Amino acid sequence: MENQRNLLLIGLLTISMVLYLKWLEFSKSTPEVPAVVEQQSTPVVPQIDVSSETPQTPQLSQDVYSEKDDLATDGALIRVETDLVIATINTIGATIERLELKQELASRETPDQGFVLLKNEVEEKFIVEDGLLIASKENLAPTHRTPYQYAKKEYNLGDADQLNVPLTYIGTDGIRYTKNLIFKRDSYVIDINYTIDNTTSSQWSGFFYGQFRRTEPAGSGGGFGQLPSYTGGAYYTVEDKYKKYDFGDMQDENLKLEQPVEKSWVAMLQHYFVGAFIPSDAKKELYSLAGNEAQPNYRIGYRNSNPHIVAPNSQGTVGTQLYVGPKTQYRLKALQEQGFTGLARTVDYGFLTVIADPLFWLLEKIHDIVGNWGWAIILLTVLIKAAFFKLSDKSGKSMAAMKKIQPRLQTLKERYKDDRQKFQMEMMALYKKEKINPAGGCLPILVQMPVFFALYWVLLESVELRQAPFALWLQDLSAPDPYYILPVLMGVTQFIMFKLNPAPMEDIQKKVFMIMPIVFIFIFATFPQGLVLYWVVNNILSMAQQWYINRKYAV
Repeated sequence: MENQRNLLLIGLLTISMVLYLKWLEFSKSTPEVPAVVEQQSTPVVPQIDVSSETPQTPQLSQDVYSEKDDLATDGALIRVETDLVIATINTIGATIERLELKQELASRETPDQGFVLLKNEVEEKFIVEDGLLIASKENLAPTHRTPYQYAKKEYNLGDADQLNVPLTYIGTDGIRYTKNLIFKRDSYVIDINYTIDNTTSSQWSGFFYGQFRRTEPAGSGGGFGQLPSYTGGAYYTVEDKYKKYDFGDMQDENLKLEQPVEKSWVAMLQHYFVGAFIPSDAKKELYSLAGNEAQPNYRIGYRNSNPHIVAPNSQGTVGTQLYVGPKTQYRLKALQEQGFTGLARTVDYGFLTVIADPLFWLLEKIHDIVGNWGWAIILLTVLIKAAFFKLSDKSGKSMAAMKKIQPRLQTLKERYKDDRQKFQMEMMALYKKEKINPAGGCLPILVQMPVFFALYWVLLESVELRQAPFALWLQDLSAPDPYYILPVLMGVTQFIMFKLNPAPMEDIQKKVFMIMPIVFIFIFATFPQGLVLYWVVNNILSMAQQWYINRKYAV
């Protein structure tokens, strides 16, 4: 009976964990709207005393970095196409306000339309903003609100390896600024460089800043009809490592890392995709800002800590690198090898990363051989089952032994139905006589639970499985089964597994065991096909193994 209780506990723990993950996301689906704060009519510009030998960083001011929240509508739009992206640049601020990923479909129903990651729409905004803050009493350098001059409105990478889109601005002091956005073949990295032609007789001193601005997309909190996923900010520092800084954090308190930090980056994440500023400058300060209107605009970004100096009648360059694309692991890991530490952590497996990383590595290696993610999941399930065969064999042996003495336990229960303590004593004596460990059937299962949950996050977080087809009606392993066939199969196999194991002795346990497969069907109806496929295959293998063990031990 203890064995059945342990099995019941494991089942309930599994359901509780799944429901908790769903609830955690569902609870975020209705965020608090921050109070409206009256804005100043005139933007405040940071002022720096140029007479000092070492100019200081401007004080962070929301008016400087946000100004108006709506981009100007009178700017010209420049279209840039490479082998991977179609970008739209607004000449107001030379801002990337739209980015379509050509190799990531918006949906399988629209094979000619790529997924739009960056967008500037009424319902949802996710754009890149950057600019310069000059170290003087009047900011004459271009910000993300400055109108730029442009040479043409269409650019195409063609057969070249690199494409440069230059835009220019000449300040009232005569200094010429050329903003170059450099796109590369087979890369989601965009270089943003400012060339400063200081034609004056005075030293130029200024600071670069870059930030993401986005609204919280509708339904980003998840819920029972959606996959649990994270949308919000994140950053990495040597001291803090990888940390999420979500929209609620930005509302409560602005991120402001005062001390210069090295090997750091800031990012805006959403399911499968990331935008990250990867500063080349060794010292910078990270910050975030929350908007104050009915539809909040959230910003997370960075600025150089030390000013960039351009001598009189000289030329200088300052800038950054920007990654905007899918969280494809080989790309992120390649950037890590170039010094962008921790960027692969944006594929977030949580506290089970130590297990999930090897699982994804193995899954990817299998896929390289078979060329199909569905078969890769099936073969990975077989390998996991083989790895735990000895443990499962012990578990099955214990369950088989329990099933064998089931009639004797039932007799004891009827004999001592009015004396529960005596029944417990006799039952333990029977276990001892037959050399049965009541927990022997469940502990091996508990050992395997972290692997299951780690694989859950692998299948949920890996963009490599997004829209990946398997066979027949299973054409997107990252989406729920449209016909609910897999969840039903999972429920049926779960029911058969319960039948192969010792039947519970108490009526309430029997009812729970009968209901549990139905509960699993409804829960897993919203889960990715890939995860449910894993569970179904695992159940089938477990059924076969238990049938073999029952025959082996003549149950």
